Amino acid sequence: MRRHIGAATVIVSAVLIVYANSLTNGFVWDDHIYVEGNPFLADPANIRHLFDWRFYTGVHEVLAGSRPVFLASLLIDKAVWGAAAWGHHLTNTLLHAANSLWVYALVWAIAPSLPLALLAGLLFALHPVQTEAVNAICFRSDLLAAFFVFASLWTYLRLRSASNRSAFFLVAASAVFFGLGLLSKEMAASLPVLVLLTESYFGSAPGRARRLALALSAYALVAAAFFVFWSPRFHYAGLESAAARLSAPGTLEMPALARNSVFASPSSEWAELYRNRSVWLWTTGGSFAVYFKLLIAPASLVADRAPILLRSGLEPRALASFVFVGAFLAYAFLMRRRHPASAFGVAWCFAALIPVSGLFPLFNPVAERYLYLVAAGAAWAIASAVEALASRRPAPAAALAVLILLAYGARTHARNRDWESDESLFLTSARPAAQSSRASLLRGGVLQESGRPLEAAAQYEEAVRLDPRFAGAWLDLGTTYGIIREHAKARVAFETAVSLSPGNPVMPFSYAVHLSRAGKPREAEIQYRAALKLEPGYLQAWVNLGALYRDSGRPREAEACYKKALALAPNDPFPRYAYGLFLKRYPRFAPARPRR
Repeated sequence: MRRHIGAATVIVSAVLIVYANSLTNGFVWDDHIYVEGNPFLADPANIRHLFDWRFYTGVHEVLAGSRPVFLASLLIDKAVWGAAAWGHHLTNTLLHAANSLWVYALVWAIAPSLPLALLAGLLFALHPVQTEAVNAICFRSDLLAAFFVFASLWTYLRLRSASNRSAFFLVAASAVFFGLGLLSKEMAASLPVLVLLTESYFGSAPGRARRLALALSAYALVAAAFFVFWSPRFHYAGLESAAARLSAPGTLEMPALARNSVFASPSSEWAELYRNRSVWLWTTGGSFAVYFKLLIAPASLVADRAPILLRSGLEPRALASFVFVGAFLAYAFLMRRRHPASAFGVAWCFAALIPVSGLFPLFNPVAERYLYLVAAGAAWAIASAVEALASRRPAPAAALAVLILLAYGARTHARNRDWESDESLFLTSARPAAQSSRASLLRGGVLQESGRPLEAAAQYEEAVRLDPRFAGAWLDLGTTYGIIREHAKARVAFETAVSLSPGNPVMPFSYAVHLSRAGKPREAEIQYRAALKLEPGYLQAWVNLGALYRDSGRPREAEACYKKALALAPNDPFPRYAYGLFLKRYPRFAPARPRR
């Protein structure tokens, strides 16, 4: 026990030292949407809804509602840390430390060697590819999914020495952990395959068939229940019109998505990838090659990656990728008897990648955070290779292990600074790697906020070049053209955005704002009316339309708009303030005071 405590102390200390500088980072990337801007997280007491069975039987417009364990962790953070970013980062760091201990425990449970288990745990803890999942609070779901996958697999392994009386309890516990993993993120779906691999590489014959039958049956029930819950709730691109409908009889009263929230448009950038199975096959091979390269030598880490579409197996890149990936696959199969530990680690990598292999369309076809669970297998394989070397040359093996750990730890510590802010992530730390149209959109947003509209316009132009059907990029491009007074280009950009996303009221609303600023009130009125036709409860549109009528000398129409806004949100100070400005200009419309 003392040696395990010592090993755990070393692993946790390594995580805390290497990730200490991440505690000063702010919220970045999708943190602004899923953490700071999520109405459900405004009140920590909303965690009660996640323990109410009606949350799982009804469909609610709650952001990230398909991942309630993830939401629960954010609500707990809100209760403990408030809005302090450092507290949220500390939670992520501690979760990563816990997962590193799980890797140590799993390696020990299967191959009880202290050097092997300790090195695997440290490699997982310090690997630079983990920085995306650890530094971004919005990607905590990967940490949680991995935590429960590790817990489920470890519990399953207890079956080997369990009595018949405790077997069903262990199976039930493993299934519960599996369910919690799925409710954290869909990456946990790889668990049954990992269990099969574990039995194939390290399983003992006595009772193996019975163990697998019990566990896989329980996992199947959990997976079926999760699919029923998940399928109507999961949205990659958000809702085109997020009108709350949670006040209807029989549903829970809870904060829903803000009305008229706009999310990234469904990307057509990868349409060919999922439409053409040949393109999918070759591109997936190329993506797997990038993944394995990052797991071994993470030198080209970059935020918001994009796959390079490969359309033929005759392309040099496709051939090289398949030879590279095929060598790992062959090693995992052919070396399972001679070098089971390292072969198992490689096989783990393939199994853990199944949920993100493109079998189902993904809004982000590739991402470094997808490698969080995968890295456990890589850590195991590398540690096993070093241990095999140590059996012949102990001193060089020890030196190699120290060198790898120091290199990984230094790289991780340095990369944490990339996640300090949106500017450092998308501008300062930009790397020459294939990136998506959304990466250009995000860079444009950072440049826009820092008062550099010309540079922002260039990034938005790059975004629509990469994906001509990216409505959100066209919308931001139109706004930026308006700022730099390129009104003809702005009109084209806004009209393109409206045509690409005709059901989204934010598109005509934003166009109307531009037209109003450009001195075209009649055209702006048409667009405001178009937005309100799509979403009659669009509060901002009613207020803006009222201001337009007010400034155009049409007070009665303005008054009607303000009263509509007040009826929609009687307790909101914004429409009351706007109505007050209107009454200052047109005092005759002020309601008469009752006589005493």
